[in-house]
Amino acid sequence: MAKHATHRSPAAQSIEQALVLHRQGRLDDAGKIYDALLGSEPDHFDALHLNGVLKHQQGRSAEALRLVAAALKAQPGSTDVLSNYGVILDALDRHQEALASFDKVLAARSGDAAAHYNRGNALKHLGRYAEALASYQRALELVPGHVDALYNRGNTLTALNRPHEALADYEKALLLRPRHVGALNRRGNTLNALKRPEEALAAYDAALAVAPDNVDALSNRSVVLVTLGRLDEALQSCERALALRPAYADALYNRGNALRALDRFEEARSSYAAVLALEPRRADALNNMGLALMRLERPSEALEKFDAALDVDPDDLGALHNRANALAELGAFEAALKPCEAVLRRNPAQADAHNTRGVVLSKLRRFDEALASYDAALAIAPDRVDIEVNRGTALLDLKRHDEALASFDKVLARDRQNVTALVNRGNAFIRDKRFADAIDNYDKALAIVPDQAAALTDRGVALAEMDRFEEALAAHERALAVEPHVVAAHVNRGNTLLKLTRMEEALASYAEALALEPEHPDANFNAAMTRLCNGDFRNGWRQYEYRWKTKNFPSQRFGYSQPVWRGERDLRGKTIFLIAEQGLGDTINFMRYAPLVAELGAKVILNVQHPLRAVAATVPGVAQVFSDGEPLPQFDLYCPLLSLPLAFETELATIPANIPYVRPLESRLAQWRGRMPDRGRLRVGLCWAGSSMHLNDRNRSIALDRFAAILSIPGLDFISVQKDVSETQAAVLREHGVVQLGQQFADFADSAAVVAMLDLLISVDTSIAHLAGAMGKAVALLLPFSPDFRWLLRRSDSPWYPTARLFRQSRIGDWDGPLEQVHTELTDLAHRPPSIR
Repeated sequence: MAKHATHRSPAAQSIEQALVLHRQGRLDDAGKIYDALLGSEPDHFDALHLNGVLKHQQGRSAEALRLVAAALKAQPGSTDVLSNYGVILDALDRHQEALASFDKVLAARSGDAAAHYNRGNALKHLGRYAEALASYQRALELVPGHVDALYNRGNTLTALNRPHEALADYEKALLLRPRHVGALNRRGNTLNALKRPEEALAAYDAALAVAPDNVDALSNRSVVLVTLGRLDEALQSCERALALRPAYADALYNRGNALRALDRFEEARSSYAAVLALEPRRADALNNMGLALMRLERPSEALEKFDAALDVDPDDLGALHNRANALAELGAFEAALKPCEAVLRRNPAQADAHNTRGVVLSKLRRFDEALASYDAALAIAPDRVDIEVNRGTALLDLKRHDEALASFDKVLARDRQNVTALVNRGNAFIRDKRFADAIDNYDKALAIVPDQAAALTDRGVALAEMDRFEEALAAHERALAVEPHVVAAHVNRGNTLLKLTRMEEALASYAEALALEPEHPDANFNAAMTRLCNGDFRNGWRQYEYRWKTKNFPSQRFGYSQPVWRGERDLRGKTIFLIAEQGLGDTINFMRYAPLVAELGAKVILNVQHPLRAVAATVPGVAQVFSDGEPLPQFDLYCPLLSLPLAFETELATIPANIPYVRPLESRLAQWRGRMPDRGRLRVGLCWAGSSMHLNDRNRSIALDRFAAILSIPGLDFISVQKDVSETQAAVLREHGVVQLGQQFADFADSAAVVAMLDLLISVDTSIAHLAGAMGKAVALLLPFSPDFRWLLRRSDSPWYPTARLFRQSRIGDWDGPLEQVHTELTDLAHRPPSIR
């Protein structure tokens, strides 16, 4: 019996034909058939469903959703349609609705591995990673070889920061499907996160062997190449990715990182800008653009980017830390401390934040706290040589030179080529006055990096300390030729020119420094000293106030709650406290202002060093004198002594020469009168050295034996007023018949009594010369080539002390000229009859 042919409807034949084309991947042809069928039968279930699936495959998910929803309306219980509906909802970021659709499928068909897998995807997209893992696990229990479930479970484990488990899943997926590009790429990412960059690179290369134009693998490959230091290859990998997809934000970002590592900062900035044009609120691109701007020396713009990154992600500790660095670069050190401390509150084990905090505290001259920060950083990262170098620098600032050297030696034991440690070791030797050792360290640094600006200019500082000024000048100029923006090199050059008394050139160097850093303390202070030495008091005294910000002065003036007196003229009924701030000679020099303050109606109380207490009480207008540590009475205003010229707007022509303003005490005159030689001859006092602690003592003090010719002049009685005298020096004095009194001085009241009974004092630039000048006694003052500012230049007289004669070196270190001049004039004076002396 013949079989009857099965008659299929035209619609069924169309569906069958379309499915064949669909499975062959001929989506456009299949779609035409589905569309035609729906044109004639708009509610055809299979056409709606399958056309929806096709449209989704074509990336037209919104149309797909409308078609599949219509199919689902026709057959609400179809698990296939529910499953595809969920997939399309998930693709449209409607993850919660997708999850509900998969749950309906599983309610009807609990063993559906695909539904468990798709449910896992929806949960992963919702950030519900633990539940996603459970769904993938169920899919894999049902289908152990489910490659996509393994792959997406790996992705979920990555999101949970479980890289070792993620790696295992990617490797299982690759055993089943070795050419799975996504798994190869993600395996590379995971290996990179596990700090296995060579293996990561091999994974990316394997992905590219399968799919040479895979932009994700090309972009990610560049990240590993940067880690491996293969920067040019990294850049090429990014460029290949961008040639394939020019608007690929990740590749643009990684390109920026490669360019930044290549020190091509402007190009890096441009690459990050391209990222931000595509994704304006991408925090990592904002942060790294800020880093590029920092290297371009544009810290204000960098700060804006770090702040923008923090606006996107307030918990971005990297951006918060970088914000601190930008603020520090802008000189806002107090403000920079806040983000450092915010980082450390959230992550106390952040070594970089401890280190940056130390740098900022050093800038604020809080060196003990800086040292503690470096120690905290090193406790976390003991092998960080950069932090160890910073620690050594803090120890230098604390004048703990031996410990500083130990820190630098520790760094150099690990890395003999560490240029920064060598330079700072040289700086430690300078502080220890071991200048040849310092130069040796700078030379070692320069042998490694010949154009290292810091080593060049610091070497110049050491050369200047050895009086090799022309060599020092050449070193600073070479540093500036290498790096014109090094502020320290401009300042050091200015200091060397100042020693050479090339004043206008020195001022020009300080001006260059101040153009780069207007508030630089040393540039301002040294410029002030230069101006004052030039006689430019108007600008000099104003700039001299920067002394409080330099290392050699207190970081805060005195901390009194009362206001500083700045020259207001009506002081009637006020008590003002005038405070000694520097050396004994400075105190004597500027006590002369006390009577002027008193004339404005103030009660003047005066602070001086203890040895000056008795003579300070003889200054007119001084109501009370105090030394450090003594309880003070109430006062209304205060003023440091060397700020008084600014308050009185002192010019050269208006220096108060109210001489004498210091007088000997009658009781002390009586005490010393009997010890003075009394042979009717001129009494000549001698002081050949100041305090060895003075920063410039090696230039101002003179060896006693250089005075042999002067001490041999007949017809004169020489009296030593030198306080500190060695046994060898005492023997020289005895040999020349010099009366030795200085060793017996208890204070400056004793000195004043003896000076009062001299006819002449020969002295180097030290406190007793100021005392004699303040008493109106004749002084022959011996000055080095580069003098203290108050002695001005090229003058043999002093507007500060009218009874002083200045005998200057004509060349650095050459005392022969001034000593010979004193010898000649003193010989002439000794031979004159008493009536015409």
